[in-house]
Amino acid sequence: MEKNKKLQLFAILSLSMANAFVGTGISPALETIRSNFADAPDLLIQMIVSLPSLMVIAVSFVFSAMSRRISMRGLCLMGLGLYTAGGLLGGICNSIITMIITRVIIGIGYGILMPLSIGMLPYFYEVDEQQKLNGKVVIWSSIASIICMMIAGYLASISWRMVFLVYLFGIPCIVLCWKYIPPVTLSAGGNQVSVSVIKKVSTYAIGIFVIFVSYFAILNNFSGIVINEGLVSEANVGMIMPIMTIASLVTGQYAEWFKKKFKKNTMLLIWIFGSIGLLGLIIKGSLLCSILGLIFFGTALALAAATLNAEAGVSCKKEESLCVGTVMMFMRSFGQFISPVLFTGIGTALAIENIRLPYVGSLIMCVVMLFVYCIFLKAKKTIKE
Repeated sequence: MEKNKKLQLFAILSLSMANAFVGTGISPALETIRSNFADAPDLLIQMIVSLPSLMVIAVSFVFSAMSRRISMRGLCLMGLGLYTAGGLLGGICNSIITMIITRVIIGIGYGILMPLSIGMLPYFYEVDEQQKLNGKVVIWSSIASIICMMIAGYLASISWRMVFLVYLFGIPCIVLCWKYIPPVTLSAGGNQVSVSVIKKVSTYAIGIFVIFVSYFAILNNFSGIVINEGLVSEANVGMIMPIMTIASLVTGQYAEWFKKKFKKNTMLLIWIFGSIGLLGLIIKGSLLCSILGLIFFGTALALAAATLNAEAGVSCKKEESLCVGTVMMFMRSFGQFISPVLFTGIGTALAIENIRLPYVGSLIMCVVMLFVYCIFLKAKKTIKE
C-alpha cells in the first residue's frame, strides 16, 4: 500500500478513534460534574452522556442529503470542527444549560463522522481489503478507548474541566482529513437512503441494533450489580470493566482469521459468543463467571463491528456506501439510546425487580438473532446454488 493510501486509511481510522472519545472522554469526570452542578436535575446530568447519541439519530435523517451536496472531505472537516469545538467548549461551561448546548454541538459532529467512518471503507477499498480493514477499525477504536480512559482519568484527578482537553484529538484528525481525504461528492441518485438500501442491509442493521442494546445493558448495569453483591469494591470495579474492551481489542487483531476459518458462519459466532457472555453475567455471586462473561461478550462485540459493517457494505453498490453507513449508524445509536429505556420500561410494566433483567432480556434477543441468522445464511446459500 503506497504512502498516501496508508495515510488516507489512517485518516479514515482516526474518525472511528475520535468517535470512541465521545462517551469515554468525559465518563471519569461525570460524578464531579454532577457535584459541580448540584442544583441541576438528574435527567440533564444523564443527558451529558446520552445527548450525542440522540443527535446521531437526528443527523441520520439529513445526512444523505448533505452527502449529495458536500464532499467527503468537506463533511469530515465539518464533523470534526463541530466535534472539537463542542468538546473543548465543555471545559469552560459554568451552567448545565451551556454544557447541554456543547453536547448538542459535539453530537451533531459525531452524527456526521459516524456514517463516514463506516461508509468510506466500502467506497475507497475493494471487498477483500474491507474485510481486513473493519478488523483494524475495531483494534484502533479499542486502543483509543483505553488510552482515552487513562488520560481522562488522570486529567479528572486535576480538574473536571481538564478532562475536555481530550477533544484536542480532533485537531490532528482535521489535518489528516484535509490532506488525504479527496473532495469526492456522491451526487448520484443511488446516494440516498431508500427502501432498496434498507432491504439489503436490514439483517445486518438489526444485528448491530441488538448487539449495542446488549452492550449498553452491560455498561449501564455491570458496576452496580457486582458492587451490590460484594464481588468487587468500588475502587476496583474500574479494573474489571476494561476486560471487555481488551477482549474486543484482541479479537479485532484476529478478526481476519475468524473470517477465513469460519467464513459466513462468523456471523453465527457473534450470537453464540454473545449468548455465552450474557449467561456468564447472569450467574449470581461468581466474579469468575462475570469476567468470562465480559470476555465472551467483548469477543462478540468485536466480531459484530468487524463483520456486520463489512457485510452491509459489500451488499450494496459503491455509490450507496454512505447510505449504508447512515443506516448502520442509526441502528447502532438507536440501540445505545433505547437500551436503558427498554429494560426499565419492561421491568416497570411487568413489575420485575430482578437487577439482572437487562442481561436476561439481552440474552433472549441474542438467542433469537442466532436463529434469525441461521435462517438468513441458509437462504443466501440456497439462492447462490
